Amino acid sequence: MSGSVSIRTQPGRLPPPRADSVAFFANLSHIFFDNEGLTESLRAEVEGLETYGGRLLPIVGLLWSGADNLLVMEREPHAGLPGYFRERLGLRLPEVLVCGAELPPDPTLVRALKDKPGRLVDGFVTDRKLAGIAAEAGLGLAGTVEGSLRGNNKLLLHEFLAAAGEPVFETLFAETPDDVGKAAAELARRGYRQAVAKAQIGASGIGLVRFETAEAPVLPPPVFRDGKCLVQGWLDEAVPEIERVASPSVQMLIAAAGIELYDLTDQILSPRSIHEGNVSPPPSLANKRLRDEVLRQAGVAARWLHAQGYRGTASADFHLAFWRGGHVEVRVCELNARVTGATYPSLLARHFAPGGAWLMRNLRLPEAPRGKEIFEELDDRGLLYQTGMDSGVLPINFNSKVPGRITKGQFLFIGPDAGTVAGLLEQTVALDEITFTRD
Repeated sequence: MSGSVSIRTQPGRLPPPRADSVAFFANLSHIFFDNEGLTESLRAEVEGLETYGGRLLPIVGLLWSGADNLLVMEREPHAGLPGYFRERLGLRLPEVLVCGAELPPDPTLVRALKDKPGRLVDGFVTDRKLAGIAAEAGLGLAGTVEGSLRGNNKLLLHEFLAAAGEPVFETLFAETPDDVGKAAAELARRGYRQAVAKAQIGASGIGLVRFETAEAPVLPPPVFRDGKCLVQGWLDEAVPEIERVASPSVQMLIAAAGIELYDLTDQILSPRSIHEGNVSPPPSLANKRLRDEVLRQAGVAARWLHAQGYRGTASADFHLAFWRGGHVEVRVCELNARVTGATYPSLLARHFAPGGAWLMRNLRLPEAPRGKEIFEELDDRGLLYQTGMDSGVLPINFNSKVPGRITKGQFLFIGPDAGTVAGLLEQTVALDEITFTRD
């Protein structure tokens, strides 16, 4: 492993951009590589999946300093967002090209890529399809297929951490669905009431099944698509000796020359471990000793990720178990070697408010207003963030089932401290003209 690679730890500070131009594919429907079963589960879980690519629009220019950036999306961003990003926020946006989810190397796409031969090709993940498009256009890849695939593999990470003597979950392995019951019975014998089964490649709670060890589920075939799955003892407040658990996350940028650890957050998770938002600075890491240990373990995991050949943004997600008596166990849960749900709000917040506080929430809009109405209502109330303000609400992206009608959005709340950003969220969901609910 490349243990000598340098790490710069500056939570709250924007990392330097890469000095190239990129053709970035917002291929969110490919984050499980060739596992179509998990992809269908993601589509069923996340409404309007093809509209989530808009989250990349404001951050591509923060990650890549080249003059010819291109963002390939499955659907056009909402019409009001580019103007807001340029005129109110002063961001440098990429050219946008709309292409279907299957990303075929059709002549129009290939011509657009060949038009700027200096670009590198990148995406949420670098899979064989993306590599094929780059080869067809005669362009290089920002990373490698192997680095992307290995960097997202939970089994490989677990094996590395265990061999390195880092703390890991008590883990058994299931080669087949029948093995899950055997693993659950063994974990029950060891005192665990709950367990979790994890596919080797998973994200956003997809490919992860939590269950009672007394009643092991029959896992679907997609969980075993990449080989044996991990079955781990689950620790939360259901264990009498545990007072609480937390899930902080370290945002990182893996470059050839070194590693940047540039932000710390707490994840906001649903009971099913689905990502709902993030908050920074993380309340769970108010203790400096805990913070330092999380950053230490993140550095170990980041160096492993660098050694796999992965290059790009990533996050290390942690599990903190606060036991009665004051003991706290700190473990890496997983690495996500891609742009994650915390990457885009973190980059924007650290660009506009370095060292400040921020909160990102997915907010549902049950009445499906037009995007223009959302901007006008936030602006009229003095909440809409623009350059020069010390606090405000920054709409990052809008999701829709019917074009023009917004059913959900990702909103960033920026301020000097945690109380301010929490107050901004409460003011937003209390607006009279627009109905918001947390999602």
